[in-house]
Amino acid sequence: MSSPLHRHQASLEDLLDFSAEPPIFPSDAARDHALHLFTHVLDQLDASQNELLSTPFRRIEMIRSMHRHSQTQPSKDLILQSFFSSIDVDILPTTNEVDMGSVAAKVVAFTDFLFANFFLPSDAVLPGSGHRLKALRRDCLIRDRHRCVVTRKFDRNEARKRYERDGENAEDDDGHILTQDNMQQFANLEVAHILPHSLMTHEGSSDMIQARKNALAILDMFDVGIRHLIEGLNIDRPTNALTLTQEVHNEFGRFKLYFEPLVDAPQHTYRIQSTEPIFSPVAPVVRTLFLSENRTTDAPLPRLLAIHAAVTKVLHMCGAGAYSENILRDTEELVIEEDGTTNLGKLVALRMGGWWNGVVV
Repeated sequence: MSSPLHRHQASLEDLLDFSAEPPIFPSDAARDHALHLFTHVLDQLDASQNELLSTPFRRIEMIRSMHRHSQTQPSKDLILQSFFSSIDVDILPTTNEVDMGSVAAKVVAFTDFLFANFFLPSDAVLPGSGHRLKALRRDCLIRDRHRCVVTRKFDRNEARKRYERDGENAEDDDGHILTQDNMQQFANLEVAHILPHSLMTHEGSSDMIQARKNALAILDMFDVGIRHLIEGLNIDRPTNALTLTQEVHNEFGRFKLYFEPLVDAPQHTYRIQSTEPIFSPVAPVVRTLFLSENRTTDAPLPRLLAIHAAVTKVLHMCGAGAYSENILRDTEELVIEEDGTTNLGKLVALRMGGWWNGVVV
């Protein structure tokens, strides 16, 4: 017989199954009523000062931030529907009060599910194989003029090739003499996925397949239908990738760095922000992304960058980012506390879901 924990996990997976047509409120009035009740319930939970709701991250803020930063109205509707389903409340025009007796425990279970099935795995994705990334890296380097889109540093390996071929006359992609660049303006560049490749991996054990389904269902809460832009080979297309230095790639991949589009600016112009500006060597900075000549290689999709930014903000605002970092640090050190505890349960879940290969580095 399955344990109560596993049965509850299964029920959460069921309520987050958006394979069917997503629920739509019959009217704006019905949506407004649900939103008012949503706000009322969260305010009551905040006022309760229940310690369970603030450890190990701010759970109410996670839910609020997800709704605030969700990109479309259908996505916001999914968050409302999923939240009320998780606390066993029907969203009816006649529902004006909620029995708060067991709501806190259900919110803990709901936010644990969101964290374990989306936010933590997004932070812990495995690097792709060199073979798979080779063509993508080549295309992105050409599109991005062999420069990091954030620091503008030129690819060191490409600079070396051009110098060996052309000597002091070696030029960058814009015709400028490379040797006039300060040596600090060269770096080893990498290709960075905006949304991780592992989201679209449907091979492996049943646990791994279910883990991907859960993550994609939660992704719909940020932008319904976005998965179609990263399905199949699309996950490894330049529309879902940037050229970055190793340092910037690490910040971007760990959701410390994000791109915000600027209005009244040239297309593909972003303010690049950091959630830890005191530690960031590059942000804030404004950059217009490179476009390939004759648009032969597509630019990064703004919708994908918007989701990455939304996830970054949610992790930062609710403190789940710091909690995630602590767990991932255990994957590197397998830390055992003095009382014998560790984040072993979370590490096992990452391993079973295929998000971590079990190797300590």
